[in-house]
Amino acid sequence: MKLIRKLDIRKDKNGYKRRWGLFWCADCLQEVERQMTQGKKQISCGSVQCVGKKGNFKHGETKTRLHRIWINMKQRVLNPNEHAYKDYGGRGITICNEWLEFIPFRDWALNNGYAENLQINRINNDGNYEPSNCNFKTPKENSRHRRGQKIKNKGMANEIRDLHIVEGWTQKQLAEKFDISVATISLIINNKIWV
Repeated sequence: MKLIRKLDIRKDKNGYKRRWGLFWCADCLQEVERQMTQGKKQISCGSVQCVGKKGNFKHGETKTRLHRIWINMKQRVLNPNEHAYKDYGGRGITICNEWLEFIPFRDWALNNGYAENLQINRINNDGNYEPSNCNFKTPKENSRHRRGQKIKNKGMANEIRDLHIVEGWTQKQLAEKFDISVATISLIINNKIWV
């Protein structure tokens, strides 16, 4: 970009004083304000018009929640360095070829009940990420579907509460009987889950 004129000194987002300038972006034919050090280094202003002209602009949704869901899904399945990989890609879960690109995934999600308060859910927990095996659920509904979850319905949770209150079972005894953690038993007894 080409410097048109120097502007005043302003504080950046970290509170440091920086000199600003007015620059001409030859790609989108606009004047843009930038910090002097950035403006002198940048080739273009990075606006949608500039990026689109260069062919790098795909969808403009990289900062959306749905895009993060897609990125996280791919990380769990494809990145062996991801902490959750062992529970997904490490045990054979895959993503259908269509969803390796964001636009087809986004279109499927928007046509199949995606909302900002929902999470992606695999219907068959041992199945792959693909249209026939996925839907969207609330975090609470989704947590009930986790692999290894032994409590399958509210009736079982109520049985745990009754054994604890009426018969005096300890949390440790209940955890052993239902083959779940003491922490989960505590959450059930204190009506934090399965209420």
